[in-house]
Amino acid sequence: MDEGDEQHLPLIRHGGQLYVPTTAVTALLRSIGDQWQEWTRTGRAQLDTATVEAVRHALRDLADRLDVGCIAKSTDHQVKGRS
Repeated sequence: MDEGDEQHLPLIRHGGQLYVPTTAVTALLRSIGDQWQEWTRTGRAQLDTATVEAVRHALRDLADRLDVGCIAKSTDHQVKGRS
């Protein structure tokens, strides 16, 4: 994502609360780490490479855990719905 690019998080209103789809959150987490890595690689930002890689890995791990949790919840919901 370059400067000037915009990412929009879709907000869903339900019961007076605002929600963001998990797919949008996980995509954002992954893109932040990827963007920092690109900035470091191109010299656009003076960031410590090892730290950027550690943060990128942590963000990707969190995104993966959110994906797995949502898949498990969705699968559990589908199985209970068939009973």
